[in-house]
Amino acid sequence: MNHSDLYQVKLQGQEKLFECAHSDSILDGGLRHGLSMRYECSNGTCGACKAKLVKGDIKKIKHHDYALTAKEIDNQEFLMCCHAPSSNLELELDLIGDVRLIPLQKIQTKIKDIRFVNENMAIVSLRTPRSKNLQFMAGQDVELNFKGVVSRYPIASCPCHGMELEFHIRNLDIDEFSKLIFSHKIKDKDKVDLTGPKGVFVLKETSDKPMVFIAWDGGFAPIRSLVEHAFSLEMPNPIYFYWAYPSVEPHPYFDNHAQSWNAVMDDYYYQPIACEFDRNSHNDCHKVAKQIYDSLNHDIVNQSEVYISAPAEVLIYLGEFLLENGLNDTQLIASPI
Repeated sequence: MNHSDLYQVKLQGQEKLFECAHSDSILDGGLRHGLSMRYECSNGTCGACKAKLVKGDIKKIKHHDYALTAKEIDNQEFLMCCHAPSSNLELELDLIGDVRLIPLQKIQTKIKDIRFVNENMAIVSLRTPRSKNLQFMAGQDVELNFKGVVSRYPIASCPCHGMELEFHIRNLDIDEFSKLIFSHKIKDKDKVDLTGPKGVFVLKETSDKPMVFIAWDGGFAPIRSLVEHAFSLEMPNPIYFYWAYPSVEPHPYFDNHAQSWNAVMDDYYYQPIACEFDRNSHNDCHKVAKQIYDSLNHDIVNQSEVYISAPAEVLIYLGEFLLENGLNDTQLIASPI
């Protein structure tokens, strides 16, 4: 893309600046850069993405059914989803600064694709209607309901893709929803009711500390969302990712994806951790936590924000090890899976 096709968009009263192409909606440009903008439909129906033009010129790139009042028009308000920049801009709008301010949403989604990575891990993609995208923050989870069978899963995709949501679902006897996936009773194009988002496992976006991410197996899903959100925000913080998995398997199920982050970030370190673990039997979570703990670079960990996504028992033991070794509890952000 020619550099002259890009314009800078500044948010008034905030240290936020992003580039947006002359052919892209301002909403899409902001979401791609990781900004928590308010929106629902992204097609001009709901009016949730209103902003005020302070400086610069915009152009309308698609029709919208939402009717702005005469007062809003006089106040230079417009819908970001239906307008693109035609010069550098300064806008006035409220970003979602607190995860607790995101409303609980109920959306009927459709299965776009189910991909079986191996015999007990499925990558499930859902698509929301164009009129109702999911507003969420990286690291959050939702409830999925298929004909009364309900399970809660973290979202593995980045908030910049609110219309297409990815989930990593492990085949577990205690999870009835997963059994429907692996018995092929849930198929492409089936409708699934979604309720969310939930949870507060989100990035400390203003922190300048290094970021350490620790995942156990399918705990990679929310970690992936967090890391790719950090990329969108162009956060300069060094990232260290430790991914623990059962040693009976050759590597973590999305190992190539974790390695590929090297190509988009200079200061990125990745280490898989093979742990003694048998999926078919009861395991010693204290031992698993100790194996993870012993693999960490503790000099780096103690000066970092530490994000952990693991089963509750592993999480408790690992958290205790880290805090006893000098990590401040304000630096520990954890979510059980």
